[in-house]
Amino acid sequence: MNQTMLCLPRTTERPGWECEDEPRTISAVVRGLHFLKSLALALSLTLFFVTAVRAQAQKEWERILAAAEKEGQLAIAGPPGDTYRTALIELFQKKFPKIKVEYNGASGRDQVPRVMRERQSGIYHWDLYIGGPTSPLGALKPTGAFDPLHPEVILPEVLDDSKWYGGFAGGFMDLEEKLYYAFDGTVSDVVYVNTDVVSPGELKSFKELLNPKWAGKIVWEDPRQEGSGLNSGLLFSLSYGEEFLKKLLRDQKIVFTRDRRQLTEWVVRGRYPIGVSLPSDQLKIFHEKGIGKNVKPVEDPTLVNSIIPGFGALGVLNRRPHPAAAKVYINWLLSKEGQTSWATQSGGRNSRRLDVPLGDPEFAIKPNQRYVQTQAEKMIPQRQAIIKLSKETIPQ
Repeated sequence: MNQTMLCLPRTTERPGWECEDEPRTISAVVRGLHFLKSLALALSLTLFFVTAVRAQAQKEWERILAAAEKEGQLAIAGPPGDTYRTALIELFQKKFPKIKVEYNGASGRDQVPRVMRERQSGIYHWDLYIGGPTSPLGALKPTGAFDPLHPEVILPEVLDDSKWYGGFAGGFMDLEEKLYYAFDGTVSDVVYVNTDVVSPGELKSFKELLNPKWAGKIVWEDPRQEGSGLNSGLLFSLSYGEEFLKKLLRDQKIVFTRDRRQLTEWVVRGRYPIGVSLPSDQLKIFHEKGIGKNVKPVEDPTLVNSIIPGFGALGVLNRRPHPAAAKVYINWLLSKEGQTSWATQSGGRNSRRLDVPLGDPEFAIKPNQRYVQTQAEKMIPQRQAIIKLSKETIPQ
C-alpha cells in the first residue's frame, strides 16, 4: 500500500516543513476530507431546514392571526376567580386587542354540566375549556367534545421538548395523549399544621396521623367528591395502603368541609391545627393580610407525591365558533410569554415550562422525587374507588 508522510509548514519563527512521525495513507487523508465535506453539508442542510421551518411557521402564524382578528372574538370556559382570569387573559388581551375575550369562570363541578347542557341543545358557544382534568375527562371527553391539540400548535417553541418538564408530550392527561393538556407543574403539599399548636417535629410521618392524640384535630377537604381532598386520600392509599386510609377516615374524628376558605381559616386560627389538602392559594390570601405565617407544610419522604395541574389544563372544544382565535390563544398560552403570565399571576402556581419563573419555589418539582399524575385519565378508576371508599367509611 502506498504511504506518504503528512508534512505541514512550520511557523514563521521556524521556517521549513515538519512531518508527522507516523505515516498516514493517502486514502485515509482523502476519507477524512470527505467526512469533513459531508459534515459541513449536513450542518448546512440542517440550518437550511430549521430556517425554512421557522419561516413557514411564521408565515402560517401571520395568516392565522389575520383570520383571528377578522373573527374578533374568543370564548373561554375557564377556572373561577379574578386571579385566574388575570393570569389567563389580561396579557393576551393587551397583546391582541382585536380579539375580544369572553371568559366564564367556574369550577369543573359547575362548568362541565353547563357546557354539556348547551352542547346537547345544539349550542356550541365555547372555543376552549381550561380547568382541572378530571371533570372534563370523565364527562366531556366521552361525548367526543374535544379535538386533538397538536394540529393547533404552530410555534416551534411550544413543541420544543427541552422547554418542558417531561417533554412536551408529558403534559397530556388523556389515555390517547392528544386531547387534554396540562401546562401547570405544581407539586402539592398534602398536610399542613399550625405550628403554634403542633410543634415542629411532632408530626414526622403521616402514618402518625393515626395517633389518638390527633383525633378531633384534623380538618380535610371532603374526599367524597372530586377535588384536592380526594387527591390526598388517593396519595395516602398509594403510599400506605387502603387499610391506613380507612382507619384514618373512620377513627380520627375528622371534620370534612367543601369550603376551601373555611378549611384554611380553621387551621390558621388553630381550631383544627392539622389541615389535609389545605389550599395554598387561600393560605396566600391570609399571608397577604399578615396572618397565617404559623401554618407550615409537613414533608414526609415516604409519601408518593403528585404533580397537580389544578386548573392549569386545556382542552380544544370541537365545533368551536372562533377556530382561528382559539389557535392564536393556544400558541400564546403555551409559549414562554403565556406560561410566564400563568406562573407570575396565578397565585403561586408553577408551569411545566422550564424557561419561565417559578410561581412558588416551595411547590416546584424536585429532582429525585417520585411523582404520579393522579389527575390523569388512567387514574380515574382509582379516584372513583377512593370516593366510594370515603363514602362508605366516613361516619355519618
